[in-house]
Amino acid sequence: MAAAGMRATAEASGVERCLDLIREMVLSGELLPGQKVHQGELAEQLNVSRIPVREALATLQAEGILVHKPNTGFTVARFSSEDLSEIYLMRRLLETEVIRSVDLSLVDVDAMAALSEQMRAMSDAESRDEYQAVNLAFHFALFDCSPLELVRQEIARLWYMSGFYRSLHLYETETFAHLQDDHERIIEAVRSGNVEQLIELCDRHRSGTERLVVQRLGRSRAR
Repeated sequence: MAAAGMRATAEASGVERCLDLIREMVLSGELLPGQKVHQGELAEQLNVSRIPVREALATLQAEGILVHKPNTGFTVARFSSEDLSEIYLMRRLLETEVIRSVDLSLVDVDAMAALSEQMRAMSDAESRDEYQAVNLAFHFALFDCSPLELVRQEIARLWYMSGFYRSLHLYETETFAHLQDDHERIIEAVRSGNVEQLIELCDRHRSGTERLVVQRLGRSRAR
């Protein structure tokens, strides 16, 4: 039983390593939009078996980073600024309604502040996945106080869809400080109970991320 548990742990860590490395290959331009991804070549390049590579590719397909077609296999998705703009339009509309429905006195501001400090401490490119997870927790500490459960679920889906786009933004490490400054202002608006200011700050925060990701997409296509 112990040996089986150790093998399962090793396999899981192998998949995570493959995920990190393949994401980095896409982010850095080593794998370009539309390029075919060969499991065997990746396994050899990453010095692993095909099993963790296959699982990592399936995960990246679910995240929208890769596209899979029968008889073709996996290719890198062609990320579109137009698609991103539609996702962010839907987020703006839904998140605004959710924020208006929240009793800000019920929000755990101390928890938000703790999450913000946690993000500040990990502000480097090597922590992108962990940073995104904590960033999600930060924003949903606010959203989850809304009674609009179905709307919250749709917002969560949109965050999932835009996750890789945001990782393109985080690839620019100098943007961390701007993100953290926005988070501090959001916390203060929640603390003061100023709903309109909070909506304005969230709109600015969201739009800033969208603008920088579109710039990053443009540079990627120009390479």
